[in-house]
Amino acid sequence: MARLARQLGFVTAAFTVIGSMIGSGVFRTSNELYFEAHLATGIILALWALGGLVALAGALSYAELAAAYPEAGGEFAYLYRIFGKLPAFLTGFISLTVGFSAPIAFTSLVIVDLVARGYSAATGAQVQFSNFRLQLIAAFIPVILAIFHIARVKVGEGLQNFLTGLKTLLVIAVAIALFFVTAPAAVATINPPPATMDFWKWGSLILTVMFAYSGWNAASYLGGEVKDPIKNLPRAMVVGTLVTCAIYLILNFNFLRFAGLNRETTDLAVNAFTALLGKVGGAALSFLIAFFLVSSVSAEVMIGPRVYYAMAEQGLLFKKLAEVKPKLGTPAFAILLQTAISVVYILAFGFGGTLKLLIFMGFALSFFPWLTIFGLLYAHYTRRNATSAQRPYRSPFFPLFPAVYLVASAFMMIASLIYQTRESLYAIGITAGGAIVFFVWQKVKR
Repeated sequence: MARLARQLGFVTAAFTVIGSMIGSGVFRTSNELYFEAHLATGIILALWALGGLVALAGALSYAELAAAYPEAGGEFAYLYRIFGKLPAFLTGFISLTVGFSAPIAFTSLVIVDLVARGYSAATGAQVQFSNFRLQLIAAFIPVILAIFHIARVKVGEGLQNFLTGLKTLLVIAVAIALFFVTAPAAVATINPPPATMDFWKWGSLILTVMFAYSGWNAASYLGGEVKDPIKNLPRAMVVGTLVTCAIYLILNFNFLRFAGLNRETTDLAVNAFTALLGKVGGAALSFLIAFFLVSSVSAEVMIGPRVYYAMAEQGLLFKKLAEVKPKLGTPAFAILLQTAISVVYILAFGFGGTLKLLIFMGFALSFFPWLTIFGLLYAHYTRRNATSAQRPYRSPFFPLFPAVYLVASAFMMIASLIYQTRESLYAIGITAGGAIVFFVWQKVKR
């Protein structure tokens, strides 16, 4: 049976990281921190820098595992090697049911909503489409992108590189252009009152920033297809994370400069784009974010099926999902399965329902990367002769960065349990349900 071949280079791996991370989060997160949490500008920028440090710590830790186990599947492959079938199955189960399919559905709906808003802002005419018709349009986005990613690896690679490359150039151009725009002197910036909050509330605020950084581990899912993985996978994750962090800091510095430009809106990005482009700024921002999100969906469509492919290879899902078409070199059935689930989410749940699903599963989606990096330290100190202990790449000052990620991530998860108790318990319940599915599957196989 054909297997995934090593055809992807460093640029594709790095662009996958950048494409996964840069989306709507950088344009929306600071609104909540400034107007709702009432944090000062310096503290908000410090939170963005701290989020970048946590993401970099995670990327450096995953880089060690990616070099030791250059296989498809990301944390599924690492957990399988370190802890065995059950934890690996659970992370794959969450990835299949929610981790990739739900973000694809939600982001596709956001793209259609942004295009409709941009059209209305540019023309002054409302889009006369029902919600269901908008859902149907949104459903075509993952379907069309899936066709590209099924039609040969090089076709999907070319599409992803084009979208992410153009997105990166555009966002850098916007960030630089904003430096040359000065807010009117007559407009006073809104100075929020000093924030007073308890210790754990800071964990929930960092978690808000980390939503924009999700995707720092994207290259690890392509581990079985990256050329010279011991060299290219670590570089891709680290470089992709650092580039994204720099872009986030520059953009948010400029967004916060225009916080008081329009007192009728609490959207910092709209204020900045209005200062840059005038009345068409709001429409331009909507179209720009929509384009950015297409690249994010493309990355999710590309990397998610590699998890199901790896699961099927280990006998933890139907073998059909491990099939690679020899002429195409892509896991076509795995891509089709993920696309089908995403379309069901779009049509059945709509915008609000899919968003709630993501909020409910946020705790579980944070837990498995934490467990993976804990597994790195566990294997290093308890299995001296294992591959994970004799890995060819070591992060600087080991074990500093794994420890930083584990402490910061644990802090955020505890804060999530405190402030989003119902949602966190729901995520734990779904994960427990996945354990039941695992034991049933094992019994059926026997």
